[in-house]
Amino acid sequence: MTRLFTAALLLCALAASAADVTVKVTDKQPPGDIDPSIRSLLQAKAIQVVSGDKPVYEFWLAKEVPLQSKPASPAKALDAIKQATLLGVVSVPAAKRDYRDDELAPGSYTMRFALQPQDGNHSGSAEFPYFGVLVPAKLDMKPDGIRDYKELVKISAKETSTDHPVVMSLRPAASAEGDAKLTEPAPEHKAVRVKVPAKGPETTAIAFEIVFEGKGHK
Repeated sequence: MTRLFTAALLLCALAASAADVTVKVTDKQPPGDIDPSIRSLLQAKAIQVVSGDKPVYEFWLAKEVPLQSKPASPAKALDAIKQATLLGVVSVPAAKRDYRDDELAPGSYTMRFALQPQDGNHSGSAEFPYFGVLVPAKLDMKPDGIRDYKELVKISAKETSTDHPVVMSLRPAASAEGDAKLTEPAPEHKAVRVKVPAKGPETTAIAFEIVFEGKGHK
């Protein structure tokens, strides 16, 4: 009976812990270690993923994301973004694991858009080919300082113990409506759904999900 009671308490505690994860938006300036030229492009609002009363991730999105083409639909909005485009900034207060289950050290990072290579080495590792590549703030000092996928991967991986960039999976959203909110897009995955102004052939807004909990298939 004691063992059953202890197990029940443990399950309740785990359920409560999972339920404690929330998303909120607050007026807050981006981290001070982000270069001023990049800070000037960011919204002065933080999207916080909170566990209990402490943020586990904070996101500052770009005021406007440039598009290279008109999105065919809200669900295909990410296809209109050029690789290495600045999406925003991420603050990681404590050590985490990224979508590949590699180390994600505490600190401030820029987040830039990338497509998963279609080279056969990554087949089946993620449901969607879209990723936010995280670059330590001290290595990304200019909005246009990283121009393509190859350079982005090299810089992101510079301070890791692997030769792979630090990544967060991105998922398309069905519409560009609504505010930031918590979603569970797949089993054992949690994401924050965000919307950001965008400009290409016409001014619009795009929405997507940033997966902050969950792992891909290696």
